[in-house]
Amino acid sequence: MADRPTSEDPIRPASVTLAGAQPERAQAQSQGPSGPSAPVLAGLALALGVGGFFLLGQLSPTPEAPRPAQAQNGPAPEAAGAGTEALAPSPAPFADAATQAAREAAQGTLRRFLARRTELEDHGAALWGEDELAAMTAQAEAGDAAFLAGQLDVALSAYEAALHGAEALWATLPARQKAQKDAAAAHLAANDVAEAEAAYALLRAMAGDNTALREDAERGLRRAERRPAVLDALARAEIALTNEDWAAADGHLKEARGLDGEAPGVATLSETLTRERRRQALEAALGEGYDALGRRDYAGAESAFKKALTLDGGAAAAEEGLALVATQRLEARLATLRDQAEAARKTGAFRDALAHYEAALALDGTLAFAQAGRQAMTDRIALAGALTEAERTLGKDPSDAVLRHARETLALAQPFLSAEPRLAQQVEALRTRLVAAETPRTVRLESDGKTTVQVLKVRHLGALTEQALALRPGDYVALGSRDGYRDVRVPFTVPLEATPPAIAVVCRDRI
Repeated sequence: MADRPTSEDPIRPASVTLAGAQPERAQAQSQGPSGPSAPVLAGLALALGVGGFFLLGQLSPTPEAPRPAQAQNGPAPEAAGAGTEALAPSPAPFADAATQAAREAAQGTLRRFLARRTELEDHGAALWGEDELAAMTAQAEAGDAAFLAGQLDVALSAYEAALHGAEALWATLPARQKAQKDAAAAHLAANDVAEAEAAYALLRAMAGDNTALREDAERGLRRAERRPAVLDALARAEIALTNEDWAAADGHLKEARGLDGEAPGVATLSETLTRERRRQALEAALGEGYDALGRRDYAGAESAFKKALTLDGGAAAAEEGLALVATQRLEARLATLRDQAEAARKTGAFRDALAHYEAALALDGTLAFAQAGRQAMTDRIALAGALTEAERTLGKDPSDAVLRHARETLALAQPFLSAEPRLAQQVEALRTRLVAAETPRTVRLESDGKTTVQVLKVRHLGALTEQALALRPGDYVALGSRDGYRDVRVPFTVPLEATPPAIAVVCRDRI
């Protein structure tokens, strides 16, 4: 009887570690040759989340009448009467319900703790929260011990403490993830490859079911693995930049960008390469522009400086070059206009010269040479016109007034004769005509000896048959009169150069 429990012996729960999840081991320890005993069933019930004491109550004999509940862990009192085995009391309904509720509360808290601990472990808490995990596990195991000892309130408190620790640790996960992500990125930015790889590996473990974070971690690991090759490519690019081997530098930078375009130094060296290339192109464009200026190739210079203007840092130098092009182009244009004006002036093409001077003033109204030239050409044009008109008038009317005007015009032209060949020619022509106009020419007058002849405003000749008269070139009128006859008027001209014809003055019409 000592080896097997009887109906009179109290039945106690088997020792089962609930938080440690060891039901198989507990079952093996409690299994006998003929199958599980009542204590073993009680242990299994506890491990499976079934109220142990409720299960034990179902296994106990039913008493004839209810008895007060005994202490759950204490021995039952001996029955009166020698040799009589006491029956195990059945729990009262209220007490049994309270116990069951306490047991379920403890087990529910334990389940929540175990679920949260699993989540923590899935997020690598063993790597970053080892101490906290150990502490909450110890609290859960303490709850197990209390639970198996029937101290349900103590077990519940222990399980709640473990759950609180798990929840508190879980609440720190987002901040820990961010801090870990930042730390990994910092290590990678500092080219600390080993630390970066370790940090991203931990971040990957912390990611759990966070797909985006896991992808970030894996991407960081790949970048860390490629970092040595990136650094080598950047080092070769720097050497090529120092040697101004732009093609080689570009090739190394392309290699680095292909490995990790976000690596520190890639963007900086790329900007340096771009800047150096632009600087070289700028210098070439500026040099081309100034070379073209030296050849007076203003179109080529302008094109080169405009090209330089599009390059970084080339604005000021290119604008200076373009301003120089404009200045030299203007100076060249003005010089050409001045030369053209002087050439036209020398040939007497005063109107052409005037046009050139006015074109120069349209470009720069302050030009002294153009202002003086315009005024001189205006005067020359007027003088040339006056000389032409004087010569024309003198040929038709060599009157004293016309002769006087001709002399005045010659005097005005005198200062310009040495510099103006065209005017000198006109002056000489006018002077020749003036001399001719002032030189009398012999005119022969003929009549019938009966007609009285006079040259109006010149001389009364009387009746004549033939008479020579000296007259200056010009237009004249001879008047003939005779008693009983109509007067006759004979206009005639004394030419400047040709021999004047004989002038016949005879009254022929009787009255």
